[in-house]
Amino acid sequence: MSDLYYQSTILRVGDEAADLINGGVLILFGEPLPGDLESLSVVHRPADTPAQEIRPGDELWLGETRLTLTAVGGRAQENLTTLGHVVVYVAPDPAAGLLPGALHADGPLEVPEPGTELRLVRA
Repeated sequence: MSDLYYQSTILRVGDEAADLINGGVLILFGEPLPGDLESLSVVHRPADTPAQEIRPGDELWLGETRLTLTAVGGRAQENLTTLGHVVVYVAPDPAAGLLPGALHADGPLEVPEPGTELRLVRA
């Protein structure tokens, strides 16, 4: 049984965000966000703050697409709670370190459409 603990709606995708996503990097930001980051970001509207702590093994859903979290940076929870911000790296190079505000994940990553639901689920 899964436990939904965070839900948000994608509002828009920045002009340069698709290239990053196709390269395995998803930058999420809630509103308001710094203007210079908007072109790189997927902007979303959280329904609420995360009800649980993010941890490896949890699932990040973008619509019907599931990513499994493999690592959680030490500031990812705080950033998501206060700014709606986190950077997801899909299948990162094992030699690359985990940045404090980042999540590492495995699974397919596609450019989300506005209106897509984003969910964090304890699997």
